[in-house]
Parts: sequence; structure tokens; C-alpha cells
Amino acid sequence: MALVNGLEMVPDHSVLCIEDHSGNIKSIYAIYVASEWARNGSTVHYLTLQTREDVQKKMALLRIPESENLMIVEITPAYAKQEVLAHITNPGASLIVIDPFSVFFAEDSFAELNALLFSLISASRKGTTFLLMVDGGVLPDRQENLVRAMADGIIQFVVVPEGDKLKHYINIPKMRGAFPRTKMLSFTLNEEGLLIDTRERHG
Repeated sequence: MALVNGLEMVPDHSVLCIEDHSGNIKSIYAIYVASEWARNGSTVHYLTLQTREDVQKKMALLRIPESENLMIVEITPAYAKQEVLAHITNPGASLIVIDPFSVFFAEDSFAELNALLFSLISASRKGTTFLLMVDGGVLPDRQENLVRAMADGIIQFVVVPEGDKLKHYINIPKMRGAFPRTKMLSFTLNEEGLLIDTRERHG
């Protein structure tokens, strides 16, 4: 498992569903994971609709180190699905981040998405871990539930109103190789980065 800000949550050879409704926190988390894997010597491909410059600026702002092992791949919107599928078919990396997975495959039928997920699982067992960035509400409910059901792990970024404040938590309903957590993990996101409080529990 990769250690990210004090929390082990990314098992090798797995397909993980990373969810939120804001569209931003999960991507920041994915960049942390990608950077950590790359600095540990793994080859990482980050497939994104963002420009390479925008991702690098975000990394610099959050003081996330770059590495020659981290390849930021700009996906062309008009050919997004074809380009992403090409990377899945011939991974060539230990970790592939697909951001945003839900947008790239929003028009897929249930049967098409089911076949794709089986392909991802097969590729993962041969040595590639996949992080699927899923924006809540983009995929139809049935397809969204399919992704959750077939993924080896689910990491959800949750915002909970508490009094006059909004508190941020990580919920991990399931994770390959680990017992389900019974509490959510509190975290903050500021100029120092994404900081996980492994002491505080919620729920």
C-alpha cells in the first residue's frame, strides 16, 4: 500500500473509485498519490482534461514534488474516450489516474461500462493500479453503483455541516486487503496541503 499523508489506503494491483461532489478535492488527493508513487520509483500516468501547466501549478501551490516518473497526459476532449482506452489497453505504468473517469465514460451503456470495468480489473491484476475519479451525479445511478460494486476500494470525500462550519471527512466504505473502517477521517485542505487527522474519527 502507498502511504499518503499518514494514511495507508492505496493497495497495489487494484481498481479504486475516488468520489466527491465538489469536483476538486479528489483530484488533489490523486495528485498526492501520483506524486508519492512516482517518488518511490513507480511509473505513473495521470490522464486529465486539465493542461499539464495547470496540474504543475496546483502541485507547486500545494508543495507537491514533481518527479520524472510522473507523466501528466493531456487528454483531447474530442477524442477523450479513445485516448483513455488506449492507455487502459496498453498501460505501461504501475499507477494510472483517470480524471475524470465519470466524464470520459458518461455516455457508456451499462453493458459497455461493465465490460470496461472487467478490463480494468484484469489489467490491475497484471500489475497496474487504477484510480477512477468519479464526480457524484454525472453517471446514471445504475452505472455509478456498478463502479462502486466492482471497484476494489472506495474513497469518498464528504462535506458535513457542523454548526456554522463545514467539516471535511474521508469515508472508506471498502478497501481491498483491509477491514472496513467504522469511522470517517477528518481532514483539512489549506496552503500546507491536504492534511489527514488520523486521530479524529466521525460517525
